[in-house]
Amino acid sequence: MLAVAYTLRLEDLARDVHAHTIGAGIARALGMEQVAGDAADWDVAKALFDAELAAPLAETAERDDSPRGIKLRALGVA
Repeated sequence: MLAVAYTLRLEDLARDVHAHTIGAGIARALGMEQVAGDAADWDVAKALFDAELAAPLAETAERDDSPRGIKLRALGVA
């Protein structure tokens, strides 16, 4: 079940990186500066995701009601 959750989250992350890349390309084509900073890099995004996932949970962490937190609780991994 965890492998399925990991794969689904990676697909979400890949779509976000792809959308950011497409948006940046369109902005450059229209002569605008990229607002969000550096161009998206899939390898960096995945490495940061894996590092966050591997980090230990804080003992006194408040309940995470973000979409990610809700998904993790629904899957029983948070």
